[in-house]
This record gives sequence, C-alpha cells and structure tokens, in this order.
Amino acid sequence: MNTMMAAPPPPQSRSRGTTEADIAQYVAGAEPVESLVAGGYLAGHDGRLIAQQLRAPQLRRAVTHSVCYAAQPDVNDFYQEDDESDADWRRRRASTVRGHCSACPVRAACAELALRNGDTAGIRGGLAPEKLHLRLLAEADRLTAARAEDERAATQQQARIAAAREVQRLAGQYVGGSIPADRREKNRLAIAEALQQRDELVDAHRRSTGWTAAA
Repeated sequence: MNTMMAAPPPPQSRSRGTTEADIAQYVAGAEPVESLVAGGYLAGHDGRLIAQQLRAPQLRRAVTHSVCYAAQPDVNDFYQEDDESDADWRRRRASTVRGHCSACPVRAACAELALRNGDTAGIRGGLAPEKLHLRLLAEADRLTAARAEDERAATQQQARIAAAREVQRLAGQYVGGSIPADRREKNRLAIAEALQQRDELVDAHRRSTGWTAAA
C-alpha cells in the first residue's frame, strides 16, 4: 500500500531563508495543482519559484484556473494593434495587466509555461514581451533543463501507460474456453513479469513525486 506524504508547511518568502530545495520538497509533498492554486502559491515571487518546479502538464492545468480562462477576454487586449502608437499601447497594456494579470492566482505558472514554450508574444503572466525575452536569455540554462525534464517525465508516463496496457492485454489473452496447461502457465508468467515492470515504473514515479510506501 502507498500513501501520499504529508505536505510540509507552505514555503515562506526567500527573505525568510527559503531555498529552492524547500520549494521542491513542498511541491513534491503537496496536494495536486488545484491545492497550490487555492492556497495562492502560484502568484508572486514564491509562486515563480514553485512554478519552476512543476512539469509542463501541471503548468497547463494550472492556467485553466487563470483569470483569462475564466473571463475569456478579447485576445486583442494582449497585442499592439497595427495602427496603435507605442504610447497608447503601453497605457493599454498597463491597464490589461492591472485588469487581468495582477489579480490572477496563477500568473507565475502562466509566465513559466510561456518561457518553457519560448512564447514571448503578447503578455504572459503579467510580463511584457521584452521582459519575457530578457528572462529567456537570463534563464536559458534552467529552461533547457526544465524542458528536458518535461520530456523525460512525458516519456516515463508513456512507459507506465504502455506497461499497464500490456498487463491488460495479457490478462485478456486467454479468457474462456479450454486452454492447454503449458500455454496457461506461460501466460501466467508473462503477466507476472508485466505486472512487475508496471509496478516498478509506478513506484519509481511515486518516489520521484513524494510518495512513499506506508509503514
């Protein structure tokens, strides 16, 4: 039997001594993304640190709780119009950030997802394109590592899905009818091997995300 580890207390600000390891521990032990959103942990400076620890699917799930997702504003609010002066656009952009981004509970996740995707067009997480571009340059190494981890996590997920499907395939291979004993035993051994592979993949995933075997 496996059980989720109790989540540690929410991380405090960096000025109080919070480290990235503290953030990672909290994310690993916390409830799903929805709990991070409800707790206000994906906005502001600490939100940025937490968002960096999330994988791309978690970031995409987080942004479904955004102000934009709920209000569905006009997409033109986030882009400069062809005949709009720079001064007018800056004023309208500031208004857009105040109206949509400042109140958004997942603006840090929105910005992080944009950076992972290399998307610097429009406003993302309250950041203008020029700020997003600067962060892309300044955090290039971190973002490269994050994208690699996203890809690794996706590959591992596909391996877990494939292993589970193989168990189902083998389990349903000889259903009903008269089956020779040697074929039945061969099938039993194949199922046992497939179950072991599936369980090893699941256990490795749980360990990496804060799950542990119950005492």
